[in-house]
Amino acid sequence: MEYRFKCDVKALDLWKMAMTRTYKSLVGLVNVIFTIAMILLTIRFWAETSDLFRVLMVLGCILFPIIQPLAIYGNSVKQLENLPRDMELLFNEGGVRVFVGDESELLRWNRIKNAIRRNNMIVVMSDDSHGYMLTNRVLGDQKEEFYQYICKKIRG
Repeated sequence: MEYRFKCDVKALDLWKMAMTRTYKSLVGLVNVIFTIAMILLTIRFWAETSDLFRVLMVLGCILFPIIQPLAIYGNSVKQLENLPRDMELLFNEGGVRVFVGDESELLRWNRIKNAIRRNNMIVVMSDDSHGYMLTNRVLGDQKEEFYQYICKKIRG
């Protein structure tokens, strides 16, 4: 069996992954608690404070729900600039062959650490912090079949 996919990662895909990772962790819980506390404090002290403190309270209220996602999107755009544009991945019995332009590299299955399935993508981890993102746009209706195949090869 063989699967070939052209990587088509967009800044929005990186943003979704970062936001999911943030809000499924303790950091996300702290963000939500801080935002709720800021909203309640702003409501409670609005009438009694000066304009400067009102501006600071509004900034505190929008820090995590608006400013943080915009900053993460900006980082995603920067990160995308460093990724190769014409990457293609070939998955077969021998492992994962990564093509970038005229160069290629073979990653044997024993070097692949994990495959992570998300709603909008599958991430094939080559080590603890690096991986290859295959979005639903690229995978199409092969997503489940491909995920089962790659999990079998990794654990195999």
